[in-house]
Amino acid sequence: MPRRPTRPPPLLADFDDDERDAVLTVNRAFYRAFNDRDYAAMENLWAPAGAILGHPESPKVRCVGEWVIGRAGLAIVVCREILANGQLMATNSFVRSRDGWYMVGHHSGPVPSIELARSQGAAAATAPTRDRRKLH
Repeated sequence: MPRRPTRPPPLLADFDDDERDAVLTVNRAFYRAFNDRDYAAMENLWAPAGAILGHPESPKVRCVGEWVIGRAGLAIVVCREILANGQLMATNSFVRSRDGWYMVGHHSGPVPSIELARSQGAAAATAPTRDRRKLH
């Protein structure tokens, strides 16, 4: 079995573009696991064991407009969740362990849909441009 490359302890790791991409990968895996009702995938991405897939009528969710901010060992992704009957803004929290990023929290709440905001003359929600500056 090949040895894993040595990584610095989680709190000493820089939060750079590679870390940002790794967090977004786990965030996207959360939505795939949720939509596919994939218990095994969900179990693998949550830090403490647990899943939210039990309700038989839980909706399909599409994540758009991801925005991530992080520090060594901790990251938060804010995104818009598109559902068949509405939209939510979500905050997903992640922690870094020696073997990768894991989700520790998910919270979402209703917001006016993008189309509603446009029809009322408000600025449309768009994904921010990627900021390559380090956050620490």
